[in-house]
Amino acid sequence: MQKDRDLSFDAFRGVAIIAVVALHVTYLSGYWNSSFCFYCQFYCQLFNFAVPAFIFISGYWLSKKQIKSLTDYRTFLVRRFLRIFIPYLFWSIVLVGYEAIKTHNVDVYRIIFKLIFGQASFQYFFIIVIVQLYVITPLLQYINRKPYGLILVLVLNIMTLLLRYLSRLNFGFLFPSVSAFYSWVIFYEIGLLLGRSDRKIFIPGNIRPFILPAIFVSMLISEVEGAIIFSKYNNLGFAAHSLKYSSFLYSVCIIFGFLLLRECIKYWPKSLVSIGDYSFGIYLIHIPILKQVANLVSKNSAFYSSYLLYQFITISLTVLACFVIIDITRRLLPKAFCVKVLGF
Repeated sequence: MQKDRDLSFDAFRGVAIIAVVALHVTYLSGYWNSSFCFYCQFYCQLFNFAVPAFIFISGYWLSKKQIKSLTDYRTFLVRRFLRIFIPYLFWSIVLVGYEAIKTHNVDVYRIIFKLIFGQASFQYFFIIVIVQLYVITPLLQYINRKPYGLILVLVLNIMTLLLRYLSRLNFGFLFPSVSAFYSWVIFYEIGLLLGRSDRKIFIPGNIRPFILPAIFVSMLISEVEGAIIFSKYNNLGFAAHSLKYSSFLYSVCIIFGFLLLRECIKYWPKSLVSIGDYSFGIYLIHIPILKQVANLVSKNSAFYSSYLLYQFITISLTVLACFVIIDITRRLLPKAFCVKVLGF
């Protein structure tokens, strides 16, 4: 691990990637389509800060990049694209290739479609979203220099979320995930805004006592909104999703809670920091591993009969398996290959 890394952000990445795995354990479990589905959406609200957290972290660190000319912009895009796109393409090709072999169906057009739109594995939509945010980074940095830049982005974000509410609840239409960057942009914008100064971020003393209550209150609001959407519209996918007003409020509170912890904690748990350091690799490979682990755990009736026990064991084993695979790979293969090709 690099000596100049900010371990607090690695720890936050660790928490966020565990939350990502927790969400996907729920989505892929048999509970999702059973009488437990109400509890599934209730459970998902707790971890819906995961994607906003990663987007915030990306914005925070990319705010340090100076983009003052077209050459700077081109260099910025090339470096960022290569950092995430080569590993994305590698693992996407592995997954679609495996699917083609398994099904004995090689559909070239379908494969190309999956590679372009992040469909090789359902979580890969995030790669497309973050690339779109990279493209508009200079525009957002320009907006941030204006007095009401953040408010402008916030208003636009609220309006785009409103369109998603109307489309999903009233018309049953779902905007493609790869076009959702405008729904997440506020977290990238907050990261850019807070990270543009090299000075350490301090939470004002008069706000600190309210952050923890705000996290709990926003979490409860998110639970209530999810329950209302599920009971009134019978829309489990939207009820459990993080693209809701209450989930955004909860995510903002979690982010400020993290910023407060940065001021209070000097030494972060090494295991959490290490998981955060491996978070991109875990994100890339965890779905096929999760499916195998979930299948194994579900065969044990003692584990599967308890929803929380099943979740805990499946999440723990999935993260552990990913961590071990990445760690062994890093030790056996050249560092440049691991980072540039595998995303490890």
